[in-house]
Amino acid sequence: MTGRLTGLGALVRLGLRRNRWSYLAWVLGLGVVAPATATAYETIIDPANADVLIATMTANPTMRAMLGPPFDLSTPGGFTVWRVGTFIVTMAGLMALLGVIRSTRAEEEEGRIELVRSGVVGRDAPLLAGSLVALAACGALGLLLTVSMTAVGTPMVGSLAFGLGTALVGSVFVGVGAVTAQLSATARGARALALWVLAAAYVLRALADGAAEDSAIRTWAWLSPVQWMAFVQPYAGERWAVLLLPAVLTVALLALAVALEGRRDHGSGLRATRAGRERGGPGLGSPLGLAWRLHRGSLLGWTVGMVLFGLAMGSLSTSFGDMLSEAPVLEDIFRRMGGGTEQLTDAFFVAILGIVAVLMGVLAVLVFQRLATEERRGHAELVLATSATRRGLLGSHALLAAVVPVVLLTLVGALLAAAYARSTGDWSQLGRVAGAALALAPGGLLVLGLAVLLHGWVPRFAWLVWVVVGWSLFMIWVGATLGLPEWLTRLTPWAPLPQLPVDAMSWPPVLGLLAAAAVLGAVGSVGYTRRDIT
Repeated sequence: MTGRLTGLGALVRLGLRRNRWSYLAWVLGLGVVAPATATAYETIIDPANADVLIATMTANPTMRAMLGPPFDLSTPGGFTVWRVGTFIVTMAGLMALLGVIRSTRAEEEEGRIELVRSGVVGRDAPLLAGSLVALAACGALGLLLTVSMTAVGTPMVGSLAFGLGTALVGSVFVGVGAVTAQLSATARGARALALWVLAAAYVLRALADGAAEDSAIRTWAWLSPVQWMAFVQPYAGERWAVLLLPAVLTVALLALAVALEGRRDHGSGLRATRAGRERGGPGLGSPLGLAWRLHRGSLLGWTVGMVLFGLAMGSLSTSFGDMLSEAPVLEDIFRRMGGGTEQLTDAFFVAILGIVAVLMGVLAVLVFQRLATEERRGHAELVLATSATRRGLLGSHALLAAVVPVVLLTLVGALLAAAYARSTGDWSQLGRVAGAALALAPGGLLVLGLAVLLHGWVPRFAWLVWVVVGWSLFMIWVGATLGLPEWLTRLTPWAPLPQLPVDAMSWPPVLGLLAAAAVLGAVGSVGYTRRDIT
């Protein structure tokens, strides 16, 4: 066994060096969310209406489905775990699975692992090194949460439970990523499988939390690793035994990954790659046809996932009336503010569509940046050796990155309104909410335009587009909660757009962002025709 781990220490140091900035950005970005929320507790929970608000948020299934189960909202620590804990845990899982796949399957696909193994390196050392680096990142995040939450005045025991729970749940997805890296022959396939597991865990948690109190579906939440940190109950009578679940599962998944690696050939996955046809179809005769062939699998996965998400979240839109009927004082407050049941449902649609719009921006960037991967692998050079032009190659990926997210965003909008339309008999809601979703599409197109611009002129700075997307997601999810200045929370590509159906339609920002996206894309196209592909 010792021989199989030869060189492990050197590979861990190499992994830390190659991935230090990526993990540091993840850890610091997620680590500041919790203490910032805790310090804003008294501005979020009005002492005069605290009992009403806490009772309402605890009982309402929609809030539970969106944010997780609340155990104690009367303290800053308990409120923070409920308000942002599920978000942090989910993002920690994303960090972990992407990191371990990047350090293992992606490195193998690029041929670097083969070079490493030409030296004195054990068979299991590369996999375990990548896993240990990802585990260290999860541990660093847990430590930062523990220290920062203690520093802002929350009890140290609860902070320790919060940090340990987050670190261990993130570690579970280190194991998930390590296993999928053995199943698929490509990093892209491994990431898709791992993301499906993470998405399934999140949706299962949401459905279980949104179910009725006496429903057996509530017990399904124990099957979701995303939920285990909340079940530790930080700041609410900690249940330390729950931490055994992610710890044991992590060890089991890593052991499975090591065993699977010993059963496959280097450069391949356990899931055999299907042989292609002897002759390509007529659609492959153009850059657009080739781009569709490259993207169709992942786009199908995104479509299925977003359809399920839209149906699941839409089924919760009818519970706002129950929420108000259970809290007469809160109902009176909202009516004096000019709201009501229908307006609250519109606010629900706006909140969910805001998140979906940013996710579609993520999809747009992912689709377009496949072109950079094709260039690194030398595939783009082969395509350009034919009659294909650079603008045609760039445009094929950009077109899919523009059209598919817009269509998906509109579809999700219609699905969100389906349950509400069925319950009220007003089927015009489908078109109304779908139109509200479509009004947010220019934000994603602007992000895509920025991605095209960076890729065309300065591809080494293409990561900047992820800063924009990450900031936007942070502002939409927790920006308002933290009580940040409005000018700061509106510094996103989606902020200028009208939030239908709450706001009135405003064409200038829509047309302005569309024009800006077109200009950025055009300028990026010019740069792509002038720079070296390598």
